Amino acid sequence: MTHDKSKMPLGVMLKNKGLINQEQIDFAIQEQGVTREKIGEILERLCFVTEYDVITTLSDQESIPYIDVNEIAPKEEALKLFNKKFCITNQFLPLYIEAGSLEVAASSVSNARLAQAITRQTGLTPKFYIAEKNKIINAINKFYYFVENPVEKLIDREVGLLSKDHEMVRGTDRLIDNILHLAVKMRATDIHIRPLALSTNISFRVDGVMTSVLSLPSGMSRIISGFKLKADMDIAEQRLPQDGRFSETILNNGYDFRVSTIVSSQGENMVIRVLPMESAILGMAQLGFYEEHISLVQQMFNEPFGIILLTGPTGSGKSTTLYAGIRRLNLLQKNVLTVEDPIEYDIPLLRQTQVNEKAGYTFASAIRYFLRHDPDVILIGEIRDSETAATAVTASSTGHLVLSTLHTNSAVSAIPRLKDLGVKSFLLADSLIGVVSQRLVRKICNVCKEPYAPSEWEKEYLKDPSIKELYKGRGCDACNGSGYFGRTLVYEILTINKELAILIDQDSDLSLILEKARQAGFAGIRDITVAKVKEGITTTGEAVRVLGNIRQF
Repeated sequence: MTHDKSKMPLGVMLKNKGLINQEQIDFAIQEQGVTREKIGEILERLCFVTEYDVITTLSDQESIPYIDVNEIAPKEEALKLFNKKFCITNQFLPLYIEAGSLEVAASSVSNARLAQAITRQTGLTPKFYIAEKNKIINAINKFYYFVENPVEKLIDREVGLLSKDHEMVRGTDRLIDNILHLAVKMRATDIHIRPLALSTNISFRVDGVMTSVLSLPSGMSRIISGFKLKADMDIAEQRLPQDGRFSETILNNGYDFRVSTIVSSQGENMVIRVLPMESAILGMAQLGFYEEHISLVQQMFNEPFGIILLTGPTGSGKSTTLYAGIRRLNLLQKNVLTVEDPIEYDIPLLRQTQVNEKAGYTFASAIRYFLRHDPDVILIGEIRDSETAATAVTASSTGHLVLSTLHTNSAVSAIPRLKDLGVKSFLLADSLIGVVSQRLVRKICNVCKEPYAPSEWEKEYLKDPSIKELYKGRGCDACNGSGYFGRTLVYEILTINKELAILIDQDSDLSLILEKARQAGFAGIRDITVAKVKEGITTTGEAVRVLGNIRQF
């Protein structure tokens, strides 16, 4: 792993890939004079590029393959060759032992001493992959913790002890701590605690799908009281719904837990939303946009004024896409103001504010304040009422680019939704630049992915009778036996050209607007989903789960 000094500087390579411009490089060099950081670190910190952009560029530069350590499961035999401290110090993760070599993910490509140390300690020749430093550190903390603390066994042991504790002397803190660790291990976004007639069920929502993880004896419903205590809720109140929250550091990462209860016929039901305090900003390609559509979205975001909407159900990644788009703007030349609820990503060159309903600082009032701050771009977290809709459209028609999200089921249905919120047809026709509607589908697990011959029904669904091969996940340790790991976007992008603007102004039927859009090259969300099934990214079953089978999008 030697470093060739004659190779092109990182900043130049990033510029050649179209990820940054010279102005951003110059700004980073100015910052470097003060902070003494590496150029790549400054470009990342200012969100000009993502860590993924930097590491994949280094991968190209050094001809070392990139690996996403979030989507693999290292073997225990490889992990046990080193202690955790050595891995953290040298920023590498042992992965697999293969025929006398050790596959390793490392963040640095110029560490010859690491290669020597690995060979000296193991007698194996290292085969290097490159990966993001933050992901490697998180993976080391995670995998070494669970090797030393088999959390499923610890939960079983704790349940056994609590079941025998008829005097209720033993607290539920250890069980709760282990359940939270298991949720993080399984990448859960929500924890559901559901009382049943003879037991209490605990399920996790992983990649958008509910998965039952354990059943507790019926006497164990006191775990709900344990969570309520953590979240500063009233444990005596079991008749009315309650909300609470608490924070916890798990495997060196901070998490917010939002707790909510309702009272069902079976007893008190609890849902805990798991929110990482720090979220990495992703690029549009990482989210799942095809290259030709990235340039289309880029064109929309480069418009000087008008309104761009992201639509889709709750939890479909609308805000994440907005930030991926906004990051591609030249933030050194634009004054970007945001009002969010809450602020999800911290971007240094944006002026970000948070809604405060009690103080009267709403989405609508924020826009009015923003107009006095000479903005180029205004980001509104969500349009949910007629006042916000009217203020947003007014701002977009007075020379500002307005970005926001809206809850609709398709791109074209954003048009009647805004009209329902009181936006006049001529104003909408004049200001709407485009709408991106999106959903999240689960990706096939790369570790256990295998081909199979599609059924006749699948050929019919895909409208391709000649297709010979599709893919599915067999189920393995990496994906908890589900066959899926992580999610990707399926989407549709409606850009409003002159012809469509006239139809909107004339209150034309949606089917006519859609027909004209298709003639201009509009690809529906079903088209993108089918493409991803054929490419082996997702499955027909997942397409039907997310889009449905009766109503064809």
